[in-house]
Amino acid sequence: MCLGTTKESLYRPSYFTTHHLQRKGVMGRKDSRNKTRVLFVMLKRKMAMKNLKLYMQNQCMIEENAKLRRKALLLHQENQILSSQLQNVKNSQ
Repeated sequence: MCLGTTKESLYRPSYFTTHHLQRKGVMGRKDSRNKTRVLFVMLKRKMAMKNLKLYMQNQCMIEENAKLRRKALLLHQENQILSSQLQNVKNSQ
């Protein structure tokens, strides 16, 4: 027996119709909740895949950035060496 019902209220004709409609509404809500859950899971998976893809792109950019930094450092060192050699040549003339 449901909470808040008495034997007398069970025999009223309106109890069965309203109770039946309430149960039907609950079942309808459960179906919509299940659909919502399925959509949520699908969206969550889609977002996880997008997140993974962006993470991989980010890792590639980080690696490329590190390579460019090393290259820039080597070019800077070479530039300093060439500048000092040029200064030595100018000073010796």
